[in-house]
Amino acid sequence: AIPDLTARYTMRLDGCGYVKVSGLLRSLYYDIAGQSDSSAGYGLSVSGKHAIGDNGNDIRWMITSGSGVGRYLGLNTANAAVIDGNGSLEAIDQTGFFLAYRHNWSQKWRTNLMYSALRIDNDTTLTGTGVTKDVYSANVNLVYQPLPKLTLGGEVMFAERTIESGLDGDMTRFIFSAKYAF
Repeated sequence: AIPDLTARYTMRLDGCGYVKVSGLLRSLYYDIAGQSDSSAGYGLSVSGKHAIGDNGNDIRWMITSGSGVGRYLGLNTANAAVIDGNGSLEAIDQTGFFLAYRHNWSQKWRTNLMYSALRIDNDTTLTGTGVTKDVYSANVNLVYQPLPKLTLGGEVMFAERTIESGLDGDMTRFIFSAKYAF
């Protein structure tokens, strides 16, 4: 019906970082076999980056919350809405955040420590108990830049997901990367 609308404002912090405020407004709609409904979705996000010292170390963070956010948060971990017994479209509330610290060991070596979490407020009478209730992940990496255009890295990631029934699962990943900037 209408495109998703987004807006963002950035406030610079005297050369030591920034704070951003972002908003989302969207129209959720379905039309199945002659039955249809719509609902508004919205979200608010506040984020920042703050320098620590003068060697490029920093802290980055973000918190996002909204109703009907869906694909905009957590790589589409939860749907934006669910259809109730009367055919009405009900937006699903979500809140997520991340916190990351970047430490430069030298001009060629750096490490990032990250933690993120997402909580979804499902109405299980509508969604069932097989949908995601919450997720979190923690990562640490080591990145090496031997040449200005070449970056090599290794990372360990641990994540856990819990569904509404209470079942949970976790994973550990080892990630290796190579990037050449043309």
